Amino acid sequence: MATGLFSSSSSRKRNGEAADASIEDQLNDIREDIAQLVSLIADRGIAASRDAKSKARSTREQAESDLQDLLASGEQMISDLRRRYAGTEREVRRAVREHPVATFGVAAAIGLIAAALLRR
Repeated sequence: MATGLFSSSSSRKRNGEAADASIEDQLNDIREDIAQLVSLIADRGIAASRDAKSKARSTREQAESDLQDLLASGEQMISDLRRRYAGTEREVRRAVREHPVATFGVAAAIGLIAAALLRR
């Protein structure tokens, strides 16, 4: 009877050691899987970061290009306005020289109309 007890105890120890070894192996496998997962996530994060930087750079370059186009367009509009203003100024000066009394009358009429509107 004593022999059966000891042999059972001995087999339990061996099975316990085997179970402990199996658990250790499983833990090592899990650790390796986690390390691979972390590496995969890091690689994907780096790739996503590169993509985001590339898109940001592309968007910035497009915005700069659009801004340059807008500035050039604005400068052209200002140049056109200056030419038109210069032409209008010449016409007004010519009209004042040719018809000084009429110009004075129109200015006085505009003044009276503006005064009447401001009184109301």
